[in-house]
Amino acid sequence: MTQIVALVSRHASLQRELPDPHHLLLTGVRWGAVEEFPTPAYWMQQTLARRLDRLNGPDHPDAAWPAASGRSLAEEVGASLLGGPGIPAAVGLAAFARIRERGAFVQPGVCELTLAAWLSEPLDVEGQVLAFRFATQKARHLAAVMPALLSAPDFEAGQEVRNWLMALPGVGPKTASAIVRGWSASEEIALLDVHLLRIGQVIGLFSRKLTVERHYLEAEARLLKLCAAMDVHPSELEAVVAAEMRRSPETARFLVDHLKATEPGARTTSSSTSASTSTKARAMREPEQIALVFTA
Repeated sequence: MTQIVALVSRHASLQRELPDPHHLLLTGVRWGAVEEFPTPAYWMQQTLARRLDRLNGPDHPDAAWPAASGRSLAEEVGASLLGGPGIPAAVGLAAFARIRERGAFVQPGVCELTLAAWLSEPLDVEGQVLAFRFATQKARHLAAVMPALLSAPDFEAGQEVRNWLMALPGVGPKTASAIVRGWSASEEIALLDVHLLRIGQVIGLFSRKLTVERHYLEAEARLLKLCAAMDVHPSELEAVVAAEMRRSPETARFLVDHLKATEPGARTTSSSTSASTSTKARAMREPEQIALVFTA
């Protein structure tokens, strides 16, 4: 029996027929029911709702769509390397603006010492004068990659760019993928995080032993196959998952608890405990969220 997703807003309506919940989407991954979190059918409905939101106007909070930043590849790498853990976004952007104004991304031969001096100067961040704490470290990283970036070949494919970037010092697959998405809005790559990993493990897309840090490309290949089978863009799936996790932090914790409870070799829970878990899942509903019912 097929499933019908019907969505209505003030400006438009949308209807989509999905396969039977038990129908296999990929080997080991079934569609699941629309009301079952976190099945592919559930995320399909969320994606369709997001598409409908886009028709409600650009100011709608879920209306954003991936777009290229307009920066050069060198600038995109620079912006990425100047951010990261411990660096507020506004500070990283101010540091990026500083060295872009000084011509670091267009003139060859800017050395590490010069970059460090530029980054060590106080930054004006939203009216506050702040210091860039990692000037020496970030200058070293930038100096190591800039010669290659300023002589980079022409690229046509998102994965080709990503693979080239991964050969640069200090640029791993996660950072390289984020750079490519920002630079070109490519849908040939995916931006994996721990939430997507856990959801993929729950629905049977990923092995329980797989990690983002050690198996990024393997996990990405599986996720891209899932998106192709669902007929959604990777960026759409990334966006709806991220929005769900922001709305309900308890949902993220519930994913962790579910994976622990279903780990091979874990002690089997009694029927009363299972009923309690199901009740807790339903109690965590947000206004926009369907009841959480794990079926994997």
